[in-house]
Amino acid sequence: MNKTYKELYESSRKAKTAKSLSPNYVKWEKEGQQIIGAYISHSPVQSRLGEKEYNQYIFETDTGLTKFALGRSADAEITPQLGRGVVYAITFQGKESIAGGRSVNRFDIEEVGIADQVDNSSVESE
Repeated sequence: MNKTYKELYESSRKAKTAKSLSPNYVKWEKEGQQIIGAYISHSPVQSRLGEKEYNQYIFETDTGLTKFALGRSADAEITPQLGRGVVYAITFQGKESIAGGRSVNRFDIEEVGIADQVDNSSVESE
């Protein structure tokens, strides 16, 4: 028997098989803060200050989709190395002062493995 879209949605929610595609946003605030997950994608975002674009990344983590920015300095170094479906541990190392009274975020980024090695059955569903 065919279901309506609403019935399909309701049965998916009841079975806890619905997956939220709305990522949680993470702002880097404390040294040691960490995100561990599989790289999904990135997209350019215009700076509020009218400066050049920076990337916003989406990762699949143990708690679902997570969205964050690393900063333009890290983008140039890291983005070309990221592989879709590869698991990374990203640890915030704090801010470093640079010329002109500005600062940049510093990260330790480690490649951990591939997403196929992760049991997603415990990932929270919305």
